[in-house]
Amino acid sequence: MQVGTDMTWTGVAAGYSHTCASRSDGTLWCWGANSFGQLGDGTTVSGSSPVQVGTDTTWASVAAGTSHTCASRSDGTLWCWGANRAGQLGDGTTSNRTSPVQVGTDTTWASVAVGFSHTCANRSDGTLWCWGASGSGQLGDGTPGRKTSPVQVGTDTTWARVAVGTSHTCASRSNGTLWCWGANSSGQLGDGTGFYTVPQSVSR
Repeated sequence: MQVGTDMTWTGVAAGYSHTCASRSDGTLWCWGANSFGQLGDGTTVSGSSPVQVGTDTTWASVAAGTSHTCASRSDGTLWCWGANRAGQLGDGTTSNRTSPVQVGTDTTWASVAVGFSHTCANRSDGTLWCWGASGSGQLGDGTPGRKTSPVQVGTDTTWARVAVGTSHTCASRSNGTLWCWGANSSGQLGDGTGFYTVPQSVSR
């Protein structure tokens, strides 16, 4: 099924029950479930057709999770909206947001990954930051409890890419190594042992 008739879509992200996509004109559009404001249109009304996220025309990338969404702009800022019970929006609160709220004031965000109730993002300096739920250590900062603002994952400055699951996180470094942390009940960390609250190397 084609989504409308527009022919300028450039990127798309699919969450649990909502979808967001960017167009070549820098606009961002979302559709689907919206109980927590994850569509970012200022309402909690679900919709089966794309609705524009604000009026900004500088959206660069988008990531959709279970009930929240995060997206970066061309100026390097990062914005999130939707469910926020665990602080996964990174705005220092646990209040749901139906419109984009900025994650801190940093302007060097390079990429973002969104999961069930936590979020992780890279900065252009190679550092990695996570926030939200951490009941299984999925934030990778070695401490328990949720974080409502970004916390740095170690001190390494060679993080290249990050992927976020329900309760675990994996990320690669520029030297080609792969690291995972968080829940490991199904062996999802790839090291054959228990869960970790800090990054552990994945090796065979």
